[in-house]
Amino acid sequence: MTINEGKNVLQIVVEGLIQEAYELLAETINATRAADAGAKRQGVSWTGRHRLHVLLEAAEDTWRGLPDAVVAPWFLAELKTTLDVVRRWRGKPFWKEIKPSLKDPTHFKHTILKLHAAEHLERGGHKVEIVPRGKSASPDLMLHAIAGTQDLVYVECYQPSALCGKPSDISTKEAGSIVEKSMEKAKSQLKGKAPGIIAICGYNQSHRSLETLGQAVETRLQRTYRPNLCGIWLVTLGVILRIDKDSTSFTPTISANFIPNPSYSGRVDIEAKVPDDHPQLIKEPLIDISTDSLGSKDINLVTKLVTASNVSSILVKKAKSKVTRTGKLNIIEMPKQLSRAVVHGTGNKVPPLFEGEGNLDCLCGQCQAVLAKCAWDPSISNIVVECPICRAYNEFPPLPDSEYNRLQLTKGNYNFSDAVKLRRRVCIEGQ
Repeated sequence: MTINEGKNVLQIVVEGLIQEAYELLAETINATRAADAGAKRQGVSWTGRHRLHVLLEAAEDTWRGLPDAVVAPWFLAELKTTLDVVRRWRGKPFWKEIKPSLKDPTHFKHTILKLHAAEHLERGGHKVEIVPRGKSASPDLMLHAIAGTQDLVYVECYQPSALCGKPSDISTKEAGSIVEKSMEKAKSQLKGKAPGIIAICGYNQSHRSLETLGQAVETRLQRTYRPNLCGIWLVTLGVILRIDKDSTSFTPTISANFIPNPSYSGRVDIEAKVPDDHPQLIKEPLIDISTDSLGSKDINLVTKLVTASNVSSILVKKAKSKVTRTGKLNIIEMPKQLSRAVVHGTGNKVPPLFEGEGNLDCLCGQCQAVLAKCAWDPSISNIVVECPICRAYNEFPPLPDSEYNRLQLTKGNYNFSDAVKLRRRVCIEGQ
């Protein structure tokens, strides 16, 4: 195909996309064409086909139909950003290990979203590496924390079929199932003591679906104890339709929403807030539109195809802890004088006597008053607490040695008139 004079700008852009697709991904296209054609003949929906062929088909149908028709312009925008990310990564040393995965329909979607997630982290200043696929389970990405000892953080990307971009909202049940499967999958991918992140990735999800998924994530994390899981990251590749006075455009975007795990107690601090003045933050109000409602054959719908990829970041608001895990303390006899570190409470601000941002409430073993609210499991060790309500003596048992910082209370009595603030990775320990 050659670019002829007299073609309009959109024709030139679409032809350029098709040519670039064959230049960058000819091997993948040729190796998967027959299988995708068979899937299409069997009536497999576009969400179940090889996504590269779906995008390329929209471009080729548009090229043949111009100047009278544009087919699925949102797919043209996605094809543009897909080719952009392939072009940027194909020159890197480990591309030869990534390339074979593009031939599998499921792995193609996973790999493209994985590369977008990696680039998003790189834009945040992180050094990111792709973890090669091996015989044993392993995470997808490895990044270095910024500053300090630059500890490694591992990222496992999960791309469920329900988030492939079909024009319908996911249900609460579907969202819960997605989160459960991602947590189960990460058990084998994120092992050891290194901090890890689960990235749930998808295409073209509505605001309502992302809200439903986010709520499912928060609910699930509130009842988990995984001290090395930093949280769950929702990464979505989408398209923004912008209608101006004289033109209409489709712009590829990435939204990223990090939901912290309240039981995380690792040594790497996670900062997920996006500055209000970030140049790539979209501040305009957005409305969800189903592609089914956008007459894909209407040439008046698109007069300009945006050729530069923009990225949007959703501002993350830290969720308040909603504790769903509880643990009863053991009741013991009143300790002998100066034999233990004993905490007493006085005044109307106690209980609780300790408070943090974890997801564990420690209850009095007799009256079930909350003595430590929103604690982490390793927050308190070898301390006796007299319940301000029933006056029973409760024991926080000694914990094994760990790498957490320790704040020691010598043997004696301590009177608290307000809750002591607990900190992640700091253990208050009695002598």
